[in-house]
Amino acid sequence: MKFRLSLFCLTLCMVTVSALAQKNYDKPINKWSQAEALDVVEESAWAKSYQSTSGQAGAAASTIAREQGQSANRGGSDPRSVARDFGPPPVTMRLHSSEILRKATLRLQQISVGYDKMSPEDQAKYDASRKVFFDCAICKDYYVITITKAPFTKGSGVDEGIFQGMTLEEMKGNIKLVNDAGEERELTQFNPPKGAGDSAVFFFKRADANGKLLITPASKDFRFVFSNEFLDVRNRFAYLLPRSFEFKVSKLIIGDKLYF
Repeated sequence: MKFRLSLFCLTLCMVTVSALAQKNYDKPINKWSQAEALDVVEESAWAKSYQSTSGQAGAAASTIAREQGQSANRGGSDPRSVARDFGPPPVTMRLHSSEILRKATLRLQQISVGYDKMSPEDQAKYDASRKVFFDCAICKDYYVITITKAPFTKGSGVDEGIFQGMTLEEMKGNIKLVNDAGEERELTQFNPPKGAGDSAVFFFKRADANGKLLITPASKDFRFVFSNEFLDVRNRFAYLLPRSFEFKVSKLIIGDKLYF
């Protein structure tokens, strides 16, 4: 009896958590809190961060250095320089073609411009200015994925965007989207970042020549994979990257809809 009761409570809790998550995603964008939006874009089913081993060691060393008082004001090195010197910054991959990810991004943009305090007329103008971004017409036919190199520590910058200066020709054959059945999609288009704060953007066709989708609700997972050649030391960005980024499809489904 106790076992049945415990199982019932566990099931009820799981359903409740799922319902709350769906309710949060379904509510109007301007009702999202900053924390809710940040959770989606920083580390969620739609956003994965990676920091190389040397970068993780650097973060720890940087913390120790700050605790020891090695600040510019005390005659030591600038803490921002310490962070950069101790290792590479983390990178974050985001599934931009997911409406959930775009909702969270748009909400953070709203908050940054004081959207909630605008007049209804100004809000309407702002909404119109962001409509193309949110609708993302190309997302209907393409999986759109971004990679961003983040500042190593809050308040510090990065020297250049990841893959800045690289071309589609350099990327082709070196980056693939692969589902759990081993089926692959080659990169169709690539937009490199124009500056340190920009993201690299990757486009993969959803369907093959026969109309078959690479990723469906029945898929278990998919991976964004870099070739061994691409991760060679001659690639100045290779030290920032893992062999692949993996996403679980079940976590991208709300109700019966796949959000990617």
